[in-house]
Formats: sequence, structure tokens, C-alpha cells
Amino acid sequence: MFCAVAVGLMGRAQDVFVLPENEEEAEEDNRTAAQILHDCTRVIPTDPLQVKGSLTVRRERGTVLAEYAYALLLDWGANPPNAEFLLYEKDGKTLLERAQLLRPRGRPAQIKLYRGAQMEEVAAPSFSSRVRGTDMTWLDLTLDFLWWKDVRFDEPSRGTCRTGRKCHILLAAPPEELPGCSAMRIWVDTRLQCIMQAEQLDPQGNPVRKMWVQNVWKPPKLEDRWMIRDMEIETLNSGHRTRLFFEDVEAVKP
Repeated sequence: MFCAVAVGLMGRAQDVFVLPENEEEAEEDNRTAAQILHDCTRVIPTDPLQVKGSLTVRRERGTVLAEYAYALLLDWGANPPNAEFLLYEKDGKTLLERAQLLRPRGRPAQIKLYRGAQMEEVAAPSFSSRVRGTDMTWLDLTLDFLWWKDVRFDEPSRGTCRTGRKCHILLAAPPEELPGCSAMRIWVDTRLQCIMQAEQLDPQGNPVRKMWVQNVWKPPKLEDRWMIRDMEIETLNSGHRTRLFFEDVEAVKP
């Protein structure tokens, strides 16, 4: 979820804005909920990156239902910011889907999706639809909810995520009707200023999907950055969840 893909990438936040130096300073944070969510966009890496990894769908007891390889080319510093998502069979050779993701300035993200032996363009998917039967949605990939304007603090407004990190807890509503999603509940790390956990809420305000960071790492090819190592995405009451694993991250030369 998180992000899920780009949201999971924690850039060098200290290069962008000053982090609180101690817990006392963090407690004095007087930003609005909208400002906190907007600041999450500032730690997304803007230099071109290539991410490779796997998506594994499994039952609660661990039985693997499906496994895919993926490659993600990120260029969020371009004009307009863009990414390309390639989904493969487990062997990493047979291409199943190709998606082009664009974020035009001041407008919602756009998706162009290609499938089939000839990779022909098909109808653009809904943001809330799942990617190839996994628990990950196109909303996770585009991170569109980071740019939603209707944002407020949840009750309570502070708490801890699954990893025990102190977080702001926000509620962000989509700018227009989104099937199966009335809002996103988002946990933002008070010090790292990145998303650690999120929930998709249905029209009744009940969580229907949960996403959380399992652990982070410093990729060997990017030793100055902490990034997500793996995430879990769960569709509630489905009996299965999806693991998003980052095997390799490297900078792309112009």
C-alpha cells in the first residue's frame, strides 16, 4: 500500500526538509493534516530509479496462490512525473501486463494499461481495482491519495503503527466517487514523514484493505537511502494477502 510501491520508497528526507531532532520537538508539530500528507510527497525520490521484485499472493496459513515478478521504472522528477510498471510470470520473462502511469500537474493520475501477446491497450482500470488478482490496487501504485485535498485528523490523531513507530493518523477522502473507497486512513511517521501503514475504508467507514511496512533496508546500490524491503497488503475477510518484496533498487542513468 503503500504504497504501495513508490510510497514505500523513503527518500533522503533530511535533504528535503529538517526533521525534528528529538521527541519533544516532534510533539510540537503544528502542521495541518493536509500539510502532513503533502509533506509525504516531498520524500518520494525524484531521480530516476529502477525497482525489481516479486508479488506473492498466499493464504493466511502460507499456501502460495500466485506469484509474479515485476519491474518498476520511476521518474517522479520528470515533467510530468511518470512510471512504468511491468508485471511478469514468476520466471521474470513472460510479460503479462504493462502500465504507464502519469501525474499531470494539478490533475489526477492517469493509467494506460496494455495486455495480451501484442501488449494492446485495454480500458483504463479503476484506481480501486486489484492488480492481476493480487491485493494491491492501482491506487497503491499511483499513490493518488497523497494528493487528495480533503484531509483531516482521525480520532485519535496520534498513535503507533504495527512496527511501533509513532505516527500521525489521517483520513483522506477522494475528490470524486471511487468504487469501494470512501476514504484512506493513513499512518504517517512523525519523524520520517513517510507512510508506514494505511487502510482503505468502504462507504460505511469500515476497513476493507490494510497495508503496512514490514521492514526497511539500505539497498547495496543506494547505500545513502533507507527504503522499504517488503510490505504486506491484505484484503479483509478474503483469506489471503499479498507480499510486495523489493529485491533490487538502482539509479537509472540518463
